[in-house]
Amino acid sequence: MNIVVIGGSGLIGSKVVERLRARGHEVIAASPASGVDTMTGKGLQEGLQDAREVAAP
Repeated sequence: MNIVVIGGSGLIGSKVVERLRARGHEVIAASPASGVDTMTGKGLQEGLQDAREVAAP
């Protein structure tokens, strides 16, 4: 399952990404560092393109 974690490179988000990947999920850690800026919307459409689920810890 493709899951996008908003803030996936942060303190809590990185732990969520790690646990989801350990369970075999395909995870995108959406953050400004990965080109997804939720404040401006830059990269958001591309980041969510194949997502089945979105998590925002």
